[in-house]
Amino acid sequence: MGDGAEVTLRQLRCLVAVADHGSISAAAAALDVSQPTVTHQLQLLERTLGHRLLDRHARGVSVRPEGLLVVERARRIVQAVEALGDDLVEPGTVRGEVRLGIVPSAASHHFPTLYRQLSHQYPLIALSLQEESSATLVERVRQGDLDLAVATLPLPHAEVELERLWREELMLIVPPGEAAWGPGPVPVAALAGRPYIGLAPGAGLHSRILEMFHEAGIQPRVDFEAQSLGTAVGFVAAGLGVSIVPALVARVYHDAGYVQALHLEPKVYRHLVLIHRPVADLRPAAQTVLRFLQVQARRIGSPTGERS
Repeated sequence: MGDGAEVTLRQLRCLVAVADHGSISAAAAALDVSQPTVTHQLQLLERTLGHRLLDRHARGVSVRPEGLLVVERARRIVQAVEALGDDLVEPGTVRGEVRLGIVPSAASHHFPTLYRQLSHQYPLIALSLQEESSATLVERVRQGDLDLAVATLPLPHAEVELERLWREELMLIVPPGEAAWGPGPVPVAALAGRPYIGLAPGAGLHSRILEMFHEAGIQPRVDFEAQSLGTAVGFVAAGLGVSIVPALVARVYHDAGYVQALHLEPKVYRHLVLIHRPVADLRPAAQTVLRFLQVQARRIGSPTGERS
């Protein structure tokens, strides 16, 4: 950097938004600014750093390999600034009901601990928790039936705010003791033609796994679509096929001896996101829960801008 030029927080916000949303127009909408403003801020940042960070193309914008490090550092800086006031809220003064939606596959592991922490830190907030599919959660947030929701990518396009929370590895589960599967990682392509136990359409996890199969260029042989992870695990334990579930779920049933849990090659992840209406439209209690989830997400694991 030279000529007295300085990197600004506004430039970093624009860079992170573009990396997360994949286009100038989507980033501008998320930041509530004009597209020329985002473009100008990115140009200033690239000029100040002396490096091109993004590639512009007909489908949107992608982060160049040399820009990934800048994006992740920018993300940490923006998060740290946004967290400055998180600990200044007096827990005893925040009260009200917050309607929070969550996908069932996320409600069984990280969230119970977060729920306990939230209840302890903000005892006057009454959290109304509802489990729905990702597509349903988006619509209910959009209509105002829910204040916030934790869902999984990919999501249908809708007029809601979206920010990444954390990512979770997805693992293959196979019947216990089945010799066809070695101890090492299983190539995704090796699942072609195998009996597969899927999850019902409408779930974000269902969409992410179909996306994974598409990326690998294979067509799964879906023998059954379960309504819950527990049902999918039961079918696999009975020797009726294989399935793909979040790693924490896979390890619990692996340790109990119901299934074998195996890593995939390449590793596959799902991204959990927080969806909500504009922050200014949320009641104080909902804003407090939103900030709480943002802080906890940073502690669980920083979100990443890359597709895994």
